[in-house]
Amino acid sequence: MVEGSRLVRTNYTVRTGAFAYSYLAVGLHLFQQDYGVAAWALFTLQFLAYPHLAYWRAMRSDHPTRAELDNLYVDSLLLGAWVGYLGVPTWVGYGLLASTTLNATVNRGLQGGFAALGCSAVGAALAAAVFGLRYTPDTSAVVSALCFLGILGYTCAVGYVVYRQNRRILRNREDLRSSEERYRLIAENAGDLVGMVDQDGRWLYASPSYERLLEPEDLRRGIDAFRRLHPDDAERARLAVLRVAGTGKPRELALRMVDRDGRVRQYRTRVQAPAQDSAPRQRILLVSQDVTDLRDSEERLLLAGHAFEGMTEAIIITGADGVVQTVNRAFCEITGYERDEVVGQPEKAIRNGLQPPDFYDDIYAAVARDGHWSGTKWSRRKNGSVYREWRSIRAVRDADGSTTHYVIVFFEARGGQHGDDPRLRERRG
Repeated sequence: MVEGSRLVRTNYTVRTGAFAYSYLAVGLHLFQQDYGVAAWALFTLQFLAYPHLAYWRAMRSDHPTRAELDNLYVDSLLLGAWVGYLGVPTWVGYGLLASTTLNATVNRGLQGGFAALGCSAVGAALAAAVFGLRYTPDTSAVVSALCFLGILGYTCAVGYVVYRQNRRILRNREDLRSSEERYRLIAENAGDLVGMVDQDGRWLYASPSYERLLEPEDLRRGIDAFRRLHPDDAERARLAVLRVAGTGKPRELALRMVDRDGRVRQYRTRVQAPAQDSAPRQRILLVSQDVTDLRDSEERLLLAGHAFEGMTEAIIITGADGVVQTVNRAFCEITGYERDEVVGQPEKAIRNGLQPPDFYDDIYAAVARDGHWSGTKWSRRKNGSVYREWRSIRAVRDADGSTTHYVIVFFEARGGQHGDDPRLRERRG
């Protein structure tokens, strides 16, 4: 619709200017030949009112481009009728018919140019049939000069319009080429896998990132795109493609793919249809992100979390500022404090008053110097009962050597008549 409106506006500008100039040149010929009022009325309607009517008709049409292209033939028919009515004056006829034929050729090709000439011939024949056949080829020098200049000016104007259209086409092609180049660079260097399949799950396109994982035969157009997936995942992927093709709603899947080396890689895949496609959708996009390392990390974190909670020793982890970030279940069981009571609080807040203040200053000075400290001390539970504990404090440092966290591990050291706690003997040994 935008392109059609542009064509209508362009032709409207050219037609209005050309018809106004023709009104001057041909009007002078009518004046010199002493035509009557009726001829002048029709002449004025044709050359001053008709261009606006043609523009209005094309813009109101459901198909502006088609209507405007038809207007070119109407131009040829009407101007051919005027040439026949005026007695086929050479320069006037040449100017009017050449301009309409040129315009039709530019917009509708060589076939359109011949069709325009045919319309002009029909118009001239109709004028001859109505007003009689006559032949007066001569025009005054001034009219001939105006026609010559008009033909030259019209040809230049049409050439300029074609030049601007060609420049616009060249810019669009350059923009398209740049866009394709950017997409190619993204597709070749992106870590994600980007592919397009039909509704049966067969390859239409696979980005170069696939070539690092699969053999060329696995990526050939028309091949089953899910042949390298785990069988259970392949069926889910095919079903997802069919559902997206039918509903247009995107889906996300967790898929396992076996690469060319036999390794199983895990992917998070988004299945979606191009926004401009309508049902039934024949193209489905697949965007897959490798989450194998992420899943491995999640499993390791899960195992570490289970180990953390399963330890019989109490564990406190604080930031470098001493604020408690987390504690484990053994801490709660030994001290009587709930997790929510201590997380977010300074570690100093849960110390007891059984040691002098400089006791902890000396401990953290040793940690700052040596990176760790361990020893036994007396502590008090939340309910006030006193127990002896073995405690270890270790600093966690980053690559620059700055302390980021403290890890505090302790347990109740039972001694007395039953002897030292076995864990204490192990640490002493």
